[in-house]
Amino acid sequence: MKTFAIAVCTATFAVCTASADGGGVAVALAAYAISVDVRTDVCRAVGQAEIGYSPKWGGVTNAGAYVVVQKVVDGVTNTVDTFAADAEASYSYVPGNGDPSFVKFIHRVYSSGGEEIGEPLVRDVAFGVRSGEGAAFMADSRANSLQKVIDADEAVNLAYSTAWATNAASVSIKAVRLSGQGGAPVATNAVFSAAADADGATAMCGVGRGWWRLLCQVTAGSGDTLLEYLTDEFKMKGGFILSLR
Repeated sequence: MKTFAIAVCTATFAVCTASADGGGVAVALAAYAISVDVRTDVCRAVGQAEIGYSPKWGGVTNAGAYVVVQKVVDGVTNTVDTFAADAEASYSYVPGNGDPSFVKFIHRVYSSGGEEIGEPLVRDVAFGVRSGEGAAFMADSRANSLQKVIDADEAVNLAYSTAWATNAASVSIKAVRLSGQGGAPVATNAVFSAAADADGATAMCGVGRGWWRLLCQVTAGSGDTLLEYLTDEFKMKGGFILSLR
């Protein structure tokens, strides 16, 4: 079996014919543009696929020939559509409820008498899913961004949300003191906690001189941890104040 077209890019085909005496070239353009996918791997589509069809593909010239497009899902073959005699265009296919994300399509041509002619054309299509837009948010994606903010003496605001885990009952942020750079935990200070539903930002506190990590935990009503995130280690600047009287 051969592969057939799933719409991706548009090309207009021209037929060139040289005269026997070499006196010139006649050029004929197709009546309209058709879409052709010339890739050799599996086609990918989101939501729907445009399936091109024509009874003339594969060298069929029989008048009155028509196309039948079939789909194969989980080994079961069903007819997607049967098109009119001599019709050629494209068909918009949208996966039905319960259809898997991978579908095999077969393009068959039949004579006006109902006999299959030509060679079946086959194409595999993988369907993706487009999610809806979420709420806008800001994220600092710089490497070691927490240390950079601290070094710049900027305020550190920590985001939190019980929506980050399903069936969350509470969220907490803790500061874990380390014995030194790359050291073991030696103490844990509470920074923030809230019961569900909670969503927002809080200022970092409870963090003194030395090396630290921040720990964010989202827990269920039973106390089980549903989500846990530990930041990179960072160093708080040290110093002292001398007051003279």
